[in-house]
Amino acid sequence: MGAKRLLAQPRLYVAVLTFMSFLLCSTGWLQWLYHLTGLVSAKSVDMLTMGVGYLMQALGTGTYALQGFRTRRSCSPYLLSVCVVGYALSLAPAALAPSLAPTLAFGYLANLLCGFLQGHYLFCLARFVDEPHRGMTFGSAYAASTVASWILSSFAGGTLTKGMLGLCTCTLLAALTLLLIRNPLVDMPEEPSQVDGTDLRALALACMVVALMSLTKGIGFNFPAADLNGGVSLELTRLLYGLGLLAAGLVSDRSRPYGALCCASALVTPFLMLSLSGASAPSTLLWALGYFLSGFFTVFRVLLLTDMASDQRLHALAGLGLLFGRAGDALAVIVYSLLGEYPLALITVSAVLFSLSVVLFFVLFQQHYVPTHDERPSEKEIFERFAIRHDLSSRECEVLQLVLADRSNAEIAAELFVSEATVKYHVRNLLRKTGCKRRLEIRAKLYDQT
Repeated sequence: MGAKRLLAQPRLYVAVLTFMSFLLCSTGWLQWLYHLTGLVSAKSVDMLTMGVGYLMQALGTGTYALQGFRTRRSCSPYLLSVCVVGYALSLAPAALAPSLAPTLAFGYLANLLCGFLQGHYLFCLARFVDEPHRGMTFGSAYAASTVASWILSSFAGGTLTKGMLGLCTCTLLAALTLLLIRNPLVDMPEEPSQVDGTDLRALALACMVVALMSLTKGIGFNFPAADLNGGVSLELTRLLYGLGLLAAGLVSDRSRPYGALCCASALVTPFLMLSLSGASAPSTLLWALGYFLSGFFTVFRVLLLTDMASDQRLHALAGLGLLFGRAGDALAVIVYSLLGEYPLALITVSAVLFSLSVVLFFVLFQQHYVPTHDERPSEKEIFERFAIRHDLSSRECEVLQLVLADRSNAEIAAELFVSEATVKYHVRNLLRKTGCKRRLEIRAKLYDQT
């Protein structure tokens, strides 16, 4: 009964799905990372994991976005089940193989499947969670998973996240994730979307901003693996990442423009990171500060593309924020590895990228977050935006129009030639999707969006 209630509450379902998927992927990724530290140098670990590994995640997320864009529906639950099982099976050779070749081959396969799963829960975030609640739904789920990861790493000297016990932990997490992805609501086809050139240009600009900001942030501080050998606790510093995620989710839900500006302001920190690296500042302090501010980058790039994908009813494209963010992160590792021994060149490149990021960010900010006051939206435009934002079906839109006209259930039933019980069913769905308790609240919420 509890599982059915979970499936019937979209926001809670998406939060739990995101939590389990991220916890599974991050626990497996840490196993792979720690195993690689015993096979190659720390600098090579950075290139192989956060460089090539992140690119494989981006490829997996892009694959999900492409199939969703073409089919206008989520991925088949059966294919998702294969991905989860494949991820769990690939972890054994990735985390235990004595040689480098199988460790990399199966590690990259795991990253590819991880990216595909990320694309799925971001699809669900865009389609089933209202915009005013996406920040905390996503941020709290990610934050909870980082805390859970730290708790798992704290027992028995971290054995639950390493070696054979770590694989058992991942197997259990994979089994729980399998139970979540089989939700029949997720596999419903989407309604057609009309996408014009302006929408596509805005989408391209958003992707470019996300990639540049991730690249700029990553060059300033890219969490080098060498610090793991110096006593830095990766799991403990990720708790600060969780706090950053919660703060960013809360701010963004209260005001998307404020959340975006906080993220842009945090871009100043790469210069602070570059100036402090090699100084007397403890590595743990740098990791903690870097992870806390990374929470704002993560939430911003996810919400930016999730909101845009939802507005255009192209929910599968919600993963583009993570895709281009991961690509920027990976490119940052490559640039840092090439210029790390030349501080002046590194700072110069970082300054150029920072300037370009700021310019494009404020172009995007002006287009996406600053309302235009030249003309007031018509009643029809207000209604259409409301319907898109709350993912209302055509029948629900018809019922809503009559509800707004103060018609009773009996009058609505007569006008639409349906039973009164059917009308009550649609009204309940309207209240659930809009987050309202009474009919009068829907009218207020409709005009609050302007």
